[in-house]
Amino acid sequence: MTMSFKSIVLYSLVLVVILSIVFFIHHESLSHSSDHNLEIDPRNLKKILSTGNFKFAIDHHSSNPQVESKLVEKKSYPIVLQAPISARSKEIEKRGHLVCNGQTVDSELIYWKIVPGDDEFESPFTPHHGNHHDKYLSFEYDHGGWNNGRLGYECLVVLAHAMGRTLVAPPQQHLYLMAERHKDKSDEKEHDEMGFLDFYDINLMRKQKGFHILTMKEFLAKEGVTGGLHHILPPHNSSEAWGQELWKYLSNVADVTPAWFGKFITFPKTSDDLNMTKTKLNESVMKRMKLFGGDRYGNTKKHLIYSQELQDAHHIHIRGDEENRILQHHYAFAFFADPAVQSFYKRFVRDYMRYNDEIQCAASEIVEKVREDARKYAPQHNGNFYTLHIRRGDFQFKWVKHEASKILTNLRFPNGTSIIPRGSLVYIATDDPDGECRGCLVERKSCTTYEKGKKPVGCPEDPSWQAFLDFGWTLRFLRDYLKEAPNGSALKAVNPNALGMVECLVCSRGVVFAGTYMSTFTGYIHRVRGYHGLGEDTYYHSSGHVFMLQDRHPGGHGWTREFRTGWTDDGGGLI
Repeated sequence: MTMSFKSIVLYSLVLVVILSIVFFIHHESLSHSSDHNLEIDPRNLKKILSTGNFKFAIDHHSSNPQVESKLVEKKSYPIVLQAPISARSKEIEKRGHLVCNGQTVDSELIYWKIVPGDDEFESPFTPHHGNHHDKYLSFEYDHGGWNNGRLGYECLVVLAHAMGRTLVAPPQQHLYLMAERHKDKSDEKEHDEMGFLDFYDINLMRKQKGFHILTMKEFLAKEGVTGGLHHILPPHNSSEAWGQELWKYLSNVADVTPAWFGKFITFPKTSDDLNMTKTKLNESVMKRMKLFGGDRYGNTKKHLIYSQELQDAHHIHIRGDEENRILQHHYAFAFFADPAVQSFYKRFVRDYMRYNDEIQCAASEIVEKVREDARKYAPQHNGNFYTLHIRRGDFQFKWVKHEASKILTNLRFPNGTSIIPRGSLVYIATDDPDGECRGCLVERKSCTTYEKGKKPVGCPEDPSWQAFLDFGWTLRFLRDYLKEAPNGSALKAVNPNALGMVECLVCSRGVVFAGTYMSTFTGYIHRVRGYHGLGEDTYYHSSGHVFMLQDRHPGGHGWTREFRTGWTDDGGGLI
């Protein structure tokens, strides 16, 4: 059949419109002066073309499962339209590397990147080289759970680099909710202490030219026992100092022990503007600073300026108590007048302060097994699976501890469609895999002590997962894969205290994830999903907050959740 002249014109116009949209997107990605990536997931391409923006309004279940299947099977990763990284380099960034059992592997968990120029970048407003080795930033562990502490540790890694200081990593201690006995590679006996360097790769961090780190033992040997800290010797004159004795000593000998809880600090563009005189004359910078600070901006008790005192101090120590802890996102704590520098530090945390390969490899093994189970038990989803984080136990925010039936009711779009459809395979990260809430506490009393039918908020009347099963979900938990892990596998070898980190990474790969409101564990999953380009398919299953993470506000400084600005630059593009 021949086409009419009108039909030919119509089809031509449609083609021109589509090509114009694609050209516009590409042009915009290359036009920003700051570091800017535009990452497009092929599964969302039709949404972009149909809406003209990135508000993913179309129900994700309408996407073609056959297309999704091919993406999973071929290990296809999101397309990147890459802008110039910086004025110093126009090379294209590459996907990062992951080494498992001595072999480089291609894993879908890899979100970190190799960005040309980032290895060599040094802070533009602090002296470097020799001064790195004579200025220090030490810190204590946060008294809360790991993910609360992680927020502060990320801030401190950024500060150490920005200030041109050597970060001092504290020794292993007894950390909250990490008491599984284990042997490190160099250990003769089992123990239950854990530390900062058990989760991060110190050699990867040291690869960055502007970042310097010492262990506490190295620091005390160099500065403590030699009298370099105001001629005050460490406890027992030993570089092996530990626990409360060590924290008290460091507080005593530090030149500055800042109380930074709930505050933010601003850095100038150049080292000759520490008082921010030039910066304050720049209208665009001040506009960014005001947006960054939010209700903290202009409050002299919450808005700090990087000062000459901080620059000159030999040793700064951060205590872990309530007043001094840094319970804050790094991207909401340190403001940099240069937006390119702001973007660098977001990449710095993403690419250098990621969980080590042992943790990543264990998570990679689980994700492969979960996909196998999804193909077997939920074949209609072509290997895709869904993930939940359900926090119960001693979680202090008791109103978010829901029954499975309530979670099902909550996880619905306004039109009544289930966010996680029937027949799905769902991986649940939880501290209550048995569905009994044995560790649940209300007013310091176990939920099992309350009479059925009269249980208070925080004690589900039916703590089981039966409602999920009745809805047609196939459930999987960490223990399902732990018991099947063969000897020699990464999952079998990983430190048992790192299994929470492993589950975080597994949850980051669900086609949809729903987590617990107020949980920093859920928050970090959200950020990693943002790194992967999956941030928009992230929800809460908690009443009244299901769609909170879809709001268009890009940033904020509340520690209980993550914000888009954690994985985007000032222009809204992926870092």
